[in-house]
Amino acid sequence: MPMITAFPKATESGVSEETTAPLLVTFPMTNKVWAPRSLRGITGWACRWTDMLILSAVFFGTVVLRYFLQSHRTISEFLALRVSLKNMLIGIVCILTWRTLLRGVGLYNLARIKSLSGYALRCVAGVTLCALLVAGIEILVKPETKIVSVTFAYWAFCLTLMMMSRALLLYFDRSIRPHLREKRNLLIVGTGSRAIDVYEEMKSNRDLDYKLIGYVDSEPQAGYVSSEEIVGTIDQLEHILMHQVIDEVVIALPMKSQYQTIGETIETCEKLGIQSQYFTHHFGTSVTKKRWSTGRATGRMVLETVHRDSRRHLKRVIDITGSFFGLILLSPFLLATAVAVKLTSKGPIIFKQERFGLNKRTFYMLKFRSMVIDAEARQAKLEHLNETSGPAFKIANDPRITPIGRFIRKMSIDELPQLVNVLLGDMSLVGPRPLPTRDVSRFSEAWLMRRFSVKPGLTCLWQVTGRSNTDFDRWIELDLEYIDNWSLALDAEILFKTVPAVLKGRGAS
Repeated sequence: MPMITAFPKATESGVSEETTAPLLVTFPMTNKVWAPRSLRGITGWACRWTDMLILSAVFFGTVVLRYFLQSHRTISEFLALRVSLKNMLIGIVCILTWRTLLRGVGLYNLARIKSLSGYALRCVAGVTLCALLVAGIEILVKPETKIVSVTFAYWAFCLTLMMMSRALLLYFDRSIRPHLREKRNLLIVGTGSRAIDVYEEMKSNRDLDYKLIGYVDSEPQAGYVSSEEIVGTIDQLEHILMHQVIDEVVIALPMKSQYQTIGETIETCEKLGIQSQYFTHHFGTSVTKKRWSTGRATGRMVLETVHRDSRRHLKRVIDITGSFFGLILLSPFLLATAVAVKLTSKGPIIFKQERFGLNKRTFYMLKFRSMVIDAEARQAKLEHLNETSGPAFKIANDPRITPIGRFIRKMSIDELPQLVNVLLGDMSLVGPRPLPTRDVSRFSEAWLMRRFSVKPGLTCLWQVTGRSNTDFDRWIELDLEYIDNWSLALDAEILFKTVPAVLKGRGAS
């Protein structure tokens, strides 16, 4: 059973005695500006790459147009030309210089732009400098070129396309993006003015759609929140987090008077695998990863118990691609299995069961039916035969399993419909196996809930190290080991090991 590292003590200066954590510096707050917040995040990243694409495409277009006007050759003759090393170097230098010029005029430093006209002027200045660079290259490479006309055409096309791309990105941000925001349940620890400021800031987040579950405080401050909004005391926090769907906990307690309480709250969130935020850098934890965030009220640090960097987006792309092509390639096999299930026993082909997923949200997991139709109703009478320790239920020779069901369970064929769950986003190809509500309802220790801090998976470390032969404690230990050491390479390793484990039927029942 994993141990939770004790919360570090503070020195007289207020800084943790832990010296292994990296030095972190708060970012200064920025004043309210014209530029929308989206252009500072993902949309801003898209803006920068779109600019480079436009500048490169128009430059290439002017070169191609000049070639055809001067040489009167055909497209096939143009395509037969080889790209010289000199031209490749010119292209690389242009891209690097364009990026430097646009950054130099402050086009991407939106904190300093106070108006739409100021933004437009910086865009004009940046494109003008980029066009002058193109003119200089044209003079060096082809002195006989009509520089004025080529440069003006390049400037006009680039400026028009860059402004159009920004208009489209802003439209996406304001009209489409709000409907795509990730929904997150929020719990605030504290009931004072800071708690109110935090909630107002969270509501204005354009990337996440926060729903306030309530406030937790042992000594509520009068005049800020109603008694109906207070869902419990800090002593009850662990129980609340175990039994409610909470994605994020924001700690809004006064630092000096509630130092120890803040530390205990962070430790509780860490134990349950729930992301927390606080308002100083005087704390450290053993499992969480530290990421600075900023807001209108004050700087805050986000403590995450899982890896939430750009790799998770790549993981989702792999999940979608793998499940989509998996369903297509296995479709004849899936059809044959469906026919076999239907012909050999009464009942539906697909069995749906409510399971716990990310942050304890429930979803319906799909499987090929491998048991009789009243299997769940008959389970209560078989509880005394349970051969697995802990809250899980497993019988080696379960009498509810059908003849064809025993085979498809041994080869894990019954799990293949979960590729649909992966495609829909309820599951991942690799992750802790989703548990039934019956098993989770019997969890009595808070640390067990940390396995729900990531999406459940089609396969996991447990699947490739013993499957049903692994006891419950080892099962959870492997899940937490996967969460703490996750990487794309580990996912690939588990996927490769899954195939031989399934073919051997190791530990299956």
